[in-house]
Amino acid sequence: MNQVTLEALRVLGVGMGTVFSVLVIFYLIVKGLQIIFPPESQDEA
Repeated sequence: MNQVTLEALRVLGVGMGTVFSVLVIFYLIVKGLQIIFPPESQDEA
C-alpha cells in the first residue's frame, strides 16, 4: 500500500478508537449515576 492509504487507515483507527472510548466513558458515567441515584419505583404513582 502507498503512504497515503496507510496514513488514512491510521487516522481512521484513531477516530474510531476515540468514538469508542467516549461511548464507554458515557456508559460508565450513566451507570455510576444510577448507583448514586437509583431509579424510583413506578408503583407509588
